[in-house]
Amino acid sequence: MVSPLNGPQSLAARGTTGNPKEDVWIHSACEMCYCSCGTLIHRVNGTVVKIEGDPDCPHNRGKLCAKGNAAIMGLYDPNRVRTPLKRTNPEKGIGVDPKWQEISWEEALDTVAQKLKKIRQEDSRKLVFAYWDVPYVFGTLFGGWMGAFGAPTYMLCAYRCGAAMHSASYETNNTFHNEVDLDYCNYLILFGNQMGFMVGLTANITSQKMAEARARGMKLVVIDPIMTTAAAKADEWVPIRPGTDGALALSMLHVLLNELGMYDAEFLKKYTNGPYLIAPDGGYLRDKSTNKPLVWDKADNRTKTFDADIKDIALEGAFPVDGADVPTAFQMLKDHVKKYTPESIFEITTVPPETTRRIAREYGQAARIGSSIVINGRELPYRPVAVNYYRGIAARKHGTLDSLSLYLLNFVVGAWYVPGGHTGVNIVGPGGSWTVGREADGLATPPNVLSDGFSPFNINVRPPERMSLRTLLPVSHSGTATTGMCLTDPEKFKIPVRPEMMMHCRTNLMQSRENLRTTTEAMMKIPFVVSFAIQLDETSEFADIVLPDTHALERLVLFPNQPYLSINTLTGYWYWGVVQPAVQPAGQARHYMEVLIELAHRADFADDFYRMLNVTLELKDEYKLGPGRKYSLEEIFDRWAKSMHGPEHGLEWFKEHGYLKKARTVEERYPLVDIKARFPIYFENYPRAGREVRRVTEKVGIPWDVSDYIALPEWRPNPSFERRGKDFDLYCINYKTPIHYQSFTAQNPWLNELADQHPYFFKVLINTETAKRKGIKEGDLIAIESSVGTVTGKARLTEGIHPEVVGIAGTFGAWAKGKPIARGKGVHHNSLLPYDLEHVDGVSGAVDDSIEVKVYKIEPHRGA
Repeated sequence: MVSPLNGPQSLAARGTTGNPKEDVWIHSACEMCYCSCGTLIHRVNGTVVKIEGDPDCPHNRGKLCAKGNAAIMGLYDPNRVRTPLKRTNPEKGIGVDPKWQEISWEEALDTVAQKLKKIRQEDSRKLVFAYWDVPYVFGTLFGGWMGAFGAPTYMLCAYRCGAAMHSASYETNNTFHNEVDLDYCNYLILFGNQMGFMVGLTANITSQKMAEARARGMKLVVIDPIMTTAAAKADEWVPIRPGTDGALALSMLHVLLNELGMYDAEFLKKYTNGPYLIAPDGGYLRDKSTNKPLVWDKADNRTKTFDADIKDIALEGAFPVDGADVPTAFQMLKDHVKKYTPESIFEITTVPPETTRRIAREYGQAARIGSSIVINGRELPYRPVAVNYYRGIAARKHGTLDSLSLYLLNFVVGAWYVPGGHTGVNIVGPGGSWTVGREADGLATPPNVLSDGFSPFNINVRPPERMSLRTLLPVSHSGTATTGMCLTDPEKFKIPVRPEMMMHCRTNLMQSRENLRTTTEAMMKIPFVVSFAIQLDETSEFADIVLPDTHALERLVLFPNQPYLSINTLTGYWYWGVVQPAVQPAGQARHYMEVLIELAHRADFADDFYRMLNVTLELKDEYKLGPGRKYSLEEIFDRWAKSMHGPEHGLEWFKEHGYLKKARTVEERYPLVDIKARFPIYFENYPRAGREVRRVTEKVGIPWDVSDYIALPEWRPNPSFERRGKDFDLYCINYKTPIHYQSFTAQNPWLNELADQHPYFFKVLINTETAKRKGIKEGDLIAIESSVGTVTGKARLTEGIHPEVVGIAGTFGAWAKGKPIARGKGVHHNSLLPYDLEHVDGVSGAVDDSIEVKVYKIEPHRGA
């Protein structure tokens, strides 16, 4: 706890009167989205009365968004689950009353533990864990629990939004996602992305940095079918047909490489595989004795291995080897994109050719290729441009190929881990404690701390082993977007087990997954469901046992900011903090992780769990967890803190002081010049991976599309592009709002009120002229119908949307009775999504989020 004077301002300055028994400020961090901003919680006489940003936290510098401020309303929601519940109605389905009966914790724990014990003895894969939480749990506590139980199927439910982006990101920048150096960037292009406008993984600090960059003159171009919050504030909004961003990116590459000759040759020679010679079969031309990739030394006029003493490495051209002219990878790329002229992609994207050429030229000129900058005495390449994207591009049938096309725009101008350019997330750790590796062909591989050991160059394909197709996705970091498909039809994917139990925690499958019908079918096939719940949401209504979970203001979390995701490079710091309870849990609520610890003991795998934690938390010998006893969450966190930061920085230190900070060095922030590996602009591992996937899927009889495993990205039409026609004549896409997070915040009354007053968020956006042709007026009730579902909403006419598109915001349209504030508000976009292999990206497992729809006015019923 901190004194009032350690808060944002003294209590006297706030006009506090009287002599209350208690008046304290508490260091913590926000869990209203995935950003984990530092907070100060004001508690008076046992009641939380205010939440503010912690000015000592680099992650948000004292600022807090609407979601963070509104957390107090979720804490005191009268609709919270306060006791364990047991289902008494065996029938399940949407709208079916579970007929809950209150039970004791002892009965609930005993029931769940017996189920877990039986499944673990028989086959741990029969357990499915649907889960979502702040980053610290993925590879640490929750990861240890899963590993100790025996690696059941897990569903990281929000992965469906960015699976293709994460796959492409690990392939290229070696991290989970990407950032932009807004401190020095002068020209930024956002494709289907609202980074810097209170949307995204580190929204708060990025939005502050975006405002500072715009104030000093950075130009922002937003390419998006919808004039989102980002597009509305940009210097230029370019409306584009959904699913065609990859074609535009490839055309811009053509303009830069072939029409303007704007590319960073020195960067491409030194830091990419652009000089590697490509054999006729599409693989690297390799040295016959060492099997290393070959390059061409122009000075010695012969091939050499990429790591030899090379006097003048060739970037462009083709060279005589064994009687054939063999091109470099960069030459292959230049030739490959020639067909994507601005004129040829106009009919695909609807972006005028002159706009494509102008933006490409502006981008190339702003890159200042060949320039340098001195920061803290270190001279570095200076490339103040970047292209960034996220779910708007990645949630597509061919989302991985489109993602790679966009990354190439950063590569060719050298805007890669240097001031002003594109950057991954923390590929060099504090004091060099981790950095990228280098695989046999010289390419960079992700540090283990950022990837859990995953590398897209370790190609290992196996038939599905549990309720996921992860083993068929060798270059994808996650295949959990496919889990629902496996639950619905395990026979199709030759999965050898059937689920007997699901544990559901801090996610809402029924609203966040695709196609309500198939998700319902999947839930109905699971005999026993346990739900950790704050409210009885749409997924909890399928549970057999409900366990009351703690609110974020009631629970303890150590190090909510983790390096692979939410320690932002822009802050200039490394930082570690704590989420700590401000009040006692409501009713009988318990922290779900404390419950999992108890279940591990009751199901007889606690010792295995503690052994796993010793590994996942990297506990030093003096802090390791031993067998034969029970550890509280507080004790585990205390050992973790001391093991990482020394005995003087235990859990109590973090509770009292909040954040431990360490300034970044220039080398940690801009690591390119010190990296001893190359990055790919030619994805030679993809065809190899595709051949393995084809071999395994054909052997076991699983239909699988491997056509996207190609070394150079193409643009390919997604199903909605090919099917849109006379009847289903529009595209429907989803977009994020800055005041809501997934389905989690819809029940919050303050945020609900904000969204209610916003002109767009609970409406269906439709272009003014398109609406006019269909006889639709402002405020009309309209139906949006896809091949698998129909939703309704009020029309919002606007010129800020592509004429072929309708837009639905967020994850709204709740129907659960336990969420009365959210119920019936907004539109549920996911009910429209087909969920089948035709709509799945074969490389990453991402599910296509753009569908063809018909839209029509619902005529009001007239009385007699």
